[in-house]
Formats: sequence, C-alpha cells, structure tokens
Amino acid sequence: MTSPAWQEHRTVVPDAPARGPRQMLLPLVIVASGLTLAVLVQLVFDPFRTHIPLCVLNHLTGLECPGCGAIRSVHALLDGQLLLALRNNALVTMAIPLTGIGLGVWAVRRARGMRTNLMPPNTVLLALVGIAVLYAVLRNLSMFWFLAPISYVGG
Repeated sequence: MTSPAWQEHRTVVPDAPARGPRQMLLPLVIVASGLTLAVLVQLVFDPFRTHIPLCVLNHLTGLECPGCGAIRSVHALLDGQLLLALRNNALVTMAIPLTGIGLGVWAVRRARGMRTNLMPPNTVLLALVGIAVLYAVLRNLSMFWFLAPISYVGG
C-alpha cells in the first residue's frame, strides 16, 4: 500500500524547535523583567545616599568582590552617567550590553527555530571566572584604586 503523494513530500523533523515571532516572547519577558526591576530599585532608593550592606565578603573582610558597587553602577547607568557607572563597577557596566546582545541573539535564533545552547563552552566560562577573579584582586590593590567603587555618603 502506498501513501498519497502529498504525504511523501512532507518532511517531519522530530523534536524540531518551534518557529515564529511568538518564540521571542521568553527573551523579551526576561529583558522587560530585568528593566522593570532596575527601574523600581531606581525609584525606591538612591544607593549613593543609602548604604545597604549586601556583600557578605565586604562586610566581614572589607575587601571588594567583583559585584561590589553593581547596584550603584546600574543606578548611574539609568541616570545616564556612564563614567560614574564605570567608576563603581566596570565589570558590570561592560557586562550589561554584552548580556543584552546575547539575549538579542537568543531571541532571533528562537524566532528562526534554531536550537541555542545557553551555556557557553567551558573555556569561555573559565575565562570569565578568571576575569572576575583578576578584577577582584586588582580592585583591592591600592595602585588600582580607580577600580574600587566609590565610598558611600556617610559610610
């Protein structure tokens, strides 16, 4: 028994990802959620006037971790002050547009029905960890004072 001609020319790909603009919804929701959270934090308090001790390492040792100053950096970016953002946390300031580009590529690939592995290769992960550790070490050395976040008002 033969199948009809119209069935012979269909290509069925098992487990093929869906295509179309609806597939961009998840990356867009992630971006919108992140921006909403950042704007809400921006409206609620000013990290340059209020000290909120979030970093356990800094609280216990006085050392600046790679994330110290990140909230002030995002606050300054939302105010349009790029140099102040870089001064508080250059690593986070440079990571934000790179993360946005990555989310954009992910959204486009999803819309085209292409599979995307969100985990980078191990060598990239090791390089990123190495950069974060080097940044943490350098920002705690006196000769690299410009990498340490600015002090708090009254802190």
